[in-house]
Amino acid sequence: MAMSRPFTFVVLIAAHICLHIVLCQYEESHVNTALLSSVLDRLTNKTTYDKRLRPRYGEKPVDVGITIHVSSISAVSEVDMDFTLDFYMRQTWQDPRLAFGTLDLGLSKEIDSLTVGVDYLEKLWKPDTFFPNEKKSFFHLATTHNSFLRIDSDGTVYTSQR
Repeated sequence: MAMSRPFTFVVLIAAHICLHIVLCQYEESHVNTALLSSVLDRLTNKTTYDKRLRPRYGEKPVDVGITIHVSSISAVSEVDMDFTLDFYMRQTWQDPRLAFGTLDLGLSKEIDSLTVGVDYLEKLWKPDTFFPNEKKSFFHLATTHNSFLRIDSDGTVYTSQR
């Protein structure tokens, strides 16, 4: 019986320490969603951000990186000289107006990117990407819009669409 009391005490202390560590990690990783919403609103404030103007308007053109991952090629027609292509298109560019890393917005310094819903993309300038020899194109719309949007703290924007 004398041996079980110190053992119980050690187990209780260890459990308390583990619980404290888990709660601290949760608090550190938990981000205030109201704060994130205000940051997103501030980045695209109509007085400071005009989506009709490209980034660095009046300076050098915007470099847009594009990658395409082909998922299928179908309906190949030698007679009509066309085919159907299903692919994921990723684009990236930098918009310094969206940089939030140097602003004092109350965000933790550990937050280096914001992944947001695709409706936020409607508030941003987007490159006018097109395929010059296309016959017909469309974005795949299943139950939801197949898009992804991430903004890094330096203003780099990543989009992915199907």
